[in-house]
Amino acid sequence: MLRFEGLSKAYAGRRVIDAITGQLGLGAYALQGPNGVGKSTLLALFAGAIAPDAGEVWIEGLSLQAAPVEARKRLGYAPDTSSIYPFITGRDFLDFVVQTRKYDGCGSMEEMIDELGLTPYLAARFSAMSLGTQKKYLLCAAWIGDAPVLLLDEPSNGLDHAARTALARRIADRSQHALTLFASHDAAFVEACGATVVDIDEVAGRPSRDRRAG
Repeated sequence: MLRFEGLSKAYAGRRVIDAITGQLGLGAYALQGPNGVGKSTLLALFAGAIAPDAGEVWIEGLSLQAAPVEARKRLGYAPDTSSIYPFITGRDFLDFVVQTRKYDGCGSMEEMIDELGLTPYLAARFSAMSLGTQKKYLLCAAWIGDAPVLLLDEPSNGLDHAARTALARRIADRSQHALTLFASHDAAFVEACGATVVDIDEVAGRPSRDRRAG
């Protein structure tokens, strides 16, 4: 479902992702490792949010480089922080995503709005929302269209208990028919999702750290 070959990315001369090749199939996977080692970069590369220095990514057999529009229709992506225009309301944002994806299953979206407790904030502008509420909107948007591949960066950050529980259940429920890859330091959340832990060093082409140190 998600395949990558020769994928590399460097910043200021420092190689963060080093010519990695691999693939992931159905299931839930939790990408783990210390801050600053490339988890967000790797998810953004997989999502096509940033361009690799080298290599290629395929979503359900479609190349993000050669067929970006079709490939992106098959994935959902929620970054850790919001870059949405501050004057847009929650409802306007979700409606825009629905139109972009040409999605007609809005009943499912309304269910997620209710599960995440977003109903009172539909008319609020992003500039007036807490970071946790913004994160909920990013997650809700990523779910629109029920994409086969879902990429989430620290999805439980800033969420209340009810929202964390609902999100973990949704990720676990997807495992039989779709792929979810998410970065998380939250061990309890990872366990609730039933996710397989993937070490960033193993994926990014670096020697594994000595876990006994520090």
